[in-house]
Amino acid sequence: MTTTIRIILTTIILTAAIFTAGAQDGGGSPQPSWDDLKQRFKCEKVAFITSGMDLTVEEAQQFWPLYNKYDAIFDSIGEARRQNFKRKDCIENLDKMTDAKAGDIISKSFECDAQELQTRRRYHEELSKLFPQKKILLYYHLEHEFRRQKISGNKPVGNSFGKSFKDK
Repeated sequence: MTTTIRIILTTIILTAAIFTAGAQDGGGSPQPSWDDLKQRFKCEKVAFITSGMDLTVEEAQQFWPLYNKYDAIFDSIGEARRQNFKRKDCIENLDKMTDAKAGDIISKSFECDAQELQTRRRYHEELSKLFPQKKILLYYHLEHEFRRQKISGNKPVGNSFGKSFKDK
């Protein structure tokens, strides 16, 4: 791993540690907010992708600004999705909801899906200008593997696919 990548990874880990320590007060450990959890998730994901991609300094300088740009877009689509479909409100008010309102919620959900797909395609086009398809496939795998490990409750710890994939 290059020195610059180590510095980036160390900075991310320290930021996450400081963030976690700052979220606690002397009277006990409060329940972290949604924003705190989201920030922690993002820090862990960046560290996971950084370790798996094995980017050169030049690649990292091109990749991370692009990643951050599209991550912000995906966040805004996700927020629109959450605002449209508040599960608790929908389920609690399902008996009172009209079919027209339910149809509107479903329709807006499909719009979010379409925006997300369109954004993914644009993102892939931009990634294709920077990297060969095999490296992009590795990145997609790392994204998926990180989410899979988080959902399963396992702490993300690297990936065997990336190492064997890069060796071939």
